[in-house]
Amino acid sequence: MKNLIFESLELLSLTEKKARKVEFHPLLTVITGENGVGKSSLIKHIYWTLGATPAVINSKWKSVAVKTLLTFTIDGVRYKALRNKDRVAIFDDEDQLLLSTNSFTSELGPFLADLLDFKLVLSNRKGEPEQPPPAYAFLPFYIDQDAGWSKPLNSFDRLGQYSNFRTSVIEFHSGIRPNRYYELTAEKKQLELRIKEIGQERTVVQNAMTRLRLDPGFSGVELTSEGHEDAIQDLLVKLKSVRELRQTRAAELADILDQRVLIDEQIAIVEASLSELSKDSDWATEDGRTEIPCPTCGTVHLNDFSNRFAILTDRDECYTFLGDAQQKKRRLAKSVQEIQQQIRAADKAISDIQAILDERRGDVTLREVIENEGRRTAATLLHGQIDELEAQIGKAVSDVSDIETDIKNVDDPSIRQAVEKYYAGFMAQYMRVLNVLNADNDAVSKISGRIIETGSEQPRLLLAYVLALDATIRKHSTAFAAPLVIDSPVQQEQDMTNAPAIIKLVTSPRPHDGQTIIGTISLHGNTVDPDHLRVFTEKGSVLSKEEYEPVYSRISPLLERI
Repeated sequence: MKNLIFESLELLSLTEKKARKVEFHPLLTVITGENGVGKSSLIKHIYWTLGATPAVINSKWKSVAVKTLLTFTIDGVRYKALRNKDRVAIFDDEDQLLLSTNSFTSELGPFLADLLDFKLVLSNRKGEPEQPPPAYAFLPFYIDQDAGWSKPLNSFDRLGQYSNFRTSVIEFHSGIRPNRYYELTAEKKQLELRIKEIGQERTVVQNAMTRLRLDPGFSGVELTSEGHEDAIQDLLVKLKSVRELRQTRAAELADILDQRVLIDEQIAIVEASLSELSKDSDWATEDGRTEIPCPTCGTVHLNDFSNRFAILTDRDECYTFLGDAQQKKRRLAKSVQEIQQQIRAADKAISDIQAILDERRGDVTLREVIENEGRRTAATLLHGQIDELEAQIGKAVSDVSDIETDIKNVDDPSIRQAVEKYYAGFMAQYMRVLNVLNADNDAVSKISGRIIETGSEQPRLLLAYVLALDATIRKHSTAFAAPLVIDSPVQQEQDMTNAPAIIKLVTSPRPHDGQTIIGTISLHGNTVDPDHLRVFTEKGSVLSKEEYEPVYSRISPLLERI
């Protein structure tokens, strides 16, 4: 099992010219402070940086366009994740770019899945198997203040793209069904889709034989010499069509190359503007005058916050443009490859058609073959295609049967029993500690059971479930374990007995030394090692002007490369 550890999170706002770096202890980090100091906003951006967007994000944070840099390790190997709006980039420890994308399902999800050995496969709305986006990898490890305390696995946004995903996520992470089960399931679904496609191809061929009356007993002459000439004419028409297609693709290729040159010119202009804006911002900040005359026209400009804010906003737009431009260049490069492949295919088709025409014009024997054996040859060819398709279907069906046998072998009932028993033991223990008295024990003792209660017992019951599930993951999972991030564990006005018990439980060492990150207003009488505490005091913003320069110097070079 792989182990994910968070080392630090850095946040940067170019518009406010503020930043913050928070370092995480490898075992426990407790972020404390009164309401309004930004604890939850910072906590939300931990998994957000890895492409798992919380269900609710403060609108103010969206308006200041915070960029985040998360440094983390996987089995001791260090990586950095940088997120700017809807783009995520992954770097290695030497700041080499490994991935830059705004596609969380098709690109970021599979990339992180490879790093974390996360092999869960879910069926999309079309019934096709795919690796889900990062949110589904981190669901058991995060409780969001705004959405996570109503029911388990509910803390991230846009979870409706897969139906009935919770059972699959729980069974995967807990180790009830190992990685190999989902790899085999994906292979089976792919084969079933292939069987359906081959069946459709077979139907098309059978319908063609029916329409053309190409049955095996036909022995007459299909084509005459006039038919031979018609066939040649058809080839000439096809040759013309392919040549026109090639000309069209060549024109498209030229246009794309022109676009790429234009984008390179625009990038150079924006990078130059970005440098000038940075100088303007620094100069305006350092200049002590309240009014600054223009050296060219003499117009007097106020050196106030609004004008400096405008400069910072322009600079942020430059970063956004550079990211979009680089993405557009990547799309254009992909289009160039596709068009070049189409042109090569057209060239080959032209060559093949020309060879056939040359042969037909110079060899009358081919005409004789077509005249006397055309229909029989066509029937034999189509029957051969049907036989081949049926053989492919038979092979695929046999492979599906073999995979189903393998699935039964890895889906071991004894493993499920052991996992359920391990989970139930921790669940009962945590319910006692948290004074949960009225829960349906039959329901909550099952790892995928209904975790529903009323009043102040609901968040305590859910917390017990999350902690018990986490302990089970670290014992039985075949994939990975991630830091447990819990925002505001004291919910629903807990009394003077339950509130201290909650904090004591979440700050105590967890089984197998898992990393924990907690956000809370108060410790409710508990004590925590000062090395584990991060105290926020400034109302209205977790970001600081004093930390802007060091954080900016680390993030800015990476921003320019994504």
